Amino acid sequence: MRRALGASLAFVIGTVGAAAGQLAPPGTGGVAALAGALKQLGASKRVLVIGAHPDDENSDVLAYLSRGAGAQTAYLSLSRGEGGQNLIGPELGPELGVIRTEELLAARREDGAHQFFTRAYDFGFSKTAEETLRFWPRDSLLADVLEVIRRFRPQIILSIFSGTARDGHGQHQLAGMVARQAFETLRDSSWGPVKLYRSSSFDTAGTTTTVDVGVLDPVVGRSYHQIAMAGRSRHRSQDMGQLEPPGPSMTRLAFVEWRERSRGPGDGAGLFSGVDTVLHGKERYVALIDSARARLNPARPSAIVPLLARALRELGDGDAEQQEILRGALAAAAGVAIDGTADDGIVIPGERLQVETSVWNAGDSSVALDGVDVSAPAGWSIERLDPATSPVAPGSVTTRRFALTVAADAPRSQPYFLRRPRTGGLYDWTGVPAAWRGLPFEPPPLEVTFRLTIAGVPALLRREVVYRYRDQGIGEIRRPILVTQPFDVAVTPDLVVWPIDGHAAAGAAGHFTITVTNRGHGPASAQVVVTPPAGWTAPPPQDVSFQREDESKSLTVSLAPPPNARPGVLALRAGAVAAGRRSEGALVLVDYPHIRPRAVVHASAAEVRVARISLPALTRVGYVRGASDRVPEALQAVGVPIELLGADTLARGDLARYDVIVVGSRAYETDPALVASNGRLLDYGRAGGLVIVQYQQYPFVSGSFAPYRLTIARPHDRVTDETAPVTPLDPASPVFHVPNDIGAADWQGWVQERGLYFAHDWDAAYTPLVETHDPGDAPLQGGLLLARLGQGTYVYTGLSFFRQLPAGVPGAYRLFANLLALGKK
Repeated sequence: MRRALGASLAFVIGTVGAAAGQLAPPGTGGVAALAGALKQLGASKRVLVIGAHPDDENSDVLAYLSRGAGAQTAYLSLSRGEGGQNLIGPELGPELGVIRTEELLAARREDGAHQFFTRAYDFGFSKTAEETLRFWPRDSLLADVLEVIRRFRPQIILSIFSGTARDGHGQHQLAGMVARQAFETLRDSSWGPVKLYRSSSFDTAGTTTTVDVGVLDPVVGRSYHQIAMAGRSRHRSQDMGQLEPPGPSMTRLAFVEWRERSRGPGDGAGLFSGVDTVLHGKERYVALIDSARARLNPARPSAIVPLLARALRELGDGDAEQQEILRGALAAAAGVAIDGTADDGIVIPGERLQVETSVWNAGDSSVALDGVDVSAPAGWSIERLDPATSPVAPGSVTTRRFALTVAADAPRSQPYFLRRPRTGGLYDWTGVPAAWRGLPFEPPPLEVTFRLTIAGVPALLRREVVYRYRDQGIGEIRRPILVTQPFDVAVTPDLVVWPIDGHAAAGAAGHFTITVTNRGHGPASAQVVVTPPAGWTAPPPQDVSFQREDESKSLTVSLAPPPNARPGVLALRAGAVAAGRRSEGALVLVDYPHIRPRAVVHASAAEVRVARISLPALTRVGYVRGASDRVPEALQAVGVPIELLGADTLARGDLARYDVIVVGSRAYETDPALVASNGRLLDYGRAGGLVIVQYQQYPFVSGSFAPYRLTIARPHDRVTDETAPVTPLDPASPVFHVPNDIGAADWQGWVQERGLYFAHDWDAAYTPLVETHDPGDAPLQGGLLLARLGQGTYVYTGLSFFRQLPAGVPGAYRLFANLLALGKK
């Protein structure tokens, strides 16, 4: 018997249809969702699409097959996209992976497909499959892919990539290779995939199958291409908003091979040609589903309830996934909606929680509530406050209440893949239940299960329990249930580079902000204890008190290094002590309007990197923030006098006040005021100022924003090996000597890459200062260019300071300080 896929199902019980998330108010989803559910019943069509990252998926195929052809379709992304940039906020790395996982789920709610992952952590761009294999062991990825295939049981695999060098990105190449290897591994199985395809969007000559995804879905009123592009636009952290044009739109696929080699090279008359999609032995069930589709009346969906009830009896226990979709369709047709809400959203160990569950019978026939249960994590206690059974009359709502107590040892809420440190380039799933592995996230902590009788047949329906409240400006707001500790303790900044040379002299004090949030009900008090690095003087404990739940208070702690401090990596820790119990760590919400909120855990600690860094004596440094740009905070923390430049200052302010103006990475894409005021910025440089522009993408070139000709290749020049040798082209340049002598040690410890979007070709006015390249590649000299601009200086750099400075790489600070020194007057 095929196992149901639980939370990964496109069918959402209580609202019906993937477009309605479980954080929506209760409802049936309407006739459109019911019609969509009926499409997915009565046949067995299953397609798995395999790619490397969020946004690699063929959205057109997913939408057409799931919404149009009634196929169970899924996208398996090897990684969660952690190595990219964030165009909507500050999160990078694992937290960006959380955002992009949720964006994939938001896209799947549009196109109706499932979503899976492997353990792979996106370590950044790679140029070859061999480089990728340094981080992603092939046998580990293959094992994860095979496990998803065993669970999902696709008849067709669609590989987005070919597994060859033409895929470009090394992770793309490996995704294609692993998809092909998984198909080959299961060739001799009786249940494995029957056909293998690959996407041929960029290979017209290789296309064997063309599908018009511009066909209108008459119930939804949009084409499958429009639905797909709406899903594509959910990738907001990648700046991927799409138009939704009407009319024909073709998507192309290339047939690769059959499981049985004897079938020959052709794929038959279409995608499912030669694939057994019949539910054998279920002919009466299929006939009933066909009748229900034909008789569905938008004005009276309840007319098909008897057909669906009979179909549920005929289906029996053989196919858990068909059962779950059919039970939801039956409830929707009957006008039955379920709900579960709690009286608090962030709970702590030992807290008592009230849960109210409800069944709304909006139909015209009686429904029986045969039982209702709430499931919770191990150690939680559940008390039933009302009788379990009762009839639910037409037009009525029946409620049942429960009292829950959170387990005394309940851990903070955290995505399952972040609960253990990574092992190289893979998440560590040790201890993770087998049923969760490969899912986007673990199941919610609280779920309510209703046992109903609808039209004489038993129907089991489930729904997540959430926290609901009223916002006067917005209306009803629903949030997931999260667990934390009595106090959340946050330390900012969480990484500090501590200069012990030059302008920030040894012995100078640094400042940390400790923020404590009371998560218990009512008044509370605690003592904040800070443990500094060994040998540093500990500040005295400080008392904090609170009057209510979720109240926060912040205090500032000043620390100074001991005399003769030496370079090294140290740690500061903080905690809140109350009633003999110490709370450490903080629950942090990753929350944007287009995705479901998710919690991650931050340690209540700061890493202190003591380094020899000399800073130029500057009065004022202007900074135009770029995409996901944490560089200004990093520079300010070491003593650079940063001022962020807003639209008014760029348009009308006195730019001559600044010794240097720094433009953050991709700021020409994210800051319209910078684009509008670029002429003023260049005039500032011509009048004697220093302009430092960190890496930009193609709009920077097409807009001619640089003072002299500068081009970026397609694909762009980049160095992905963070250990690649770097050679100064002008060793005597002050960039390598003032105020810091730059040597080989300064290029050590860089993270993820040397740089990206290097200039490829440039005017003779620019002087290249460094050469670097990946092993086996041609030398690249466009990573750091310097030009005289009137009386001033203009710098373009593709070196990845946007990664290195927030990561606390001392050599990157020393080099950037030297660039700033070019503006010393």
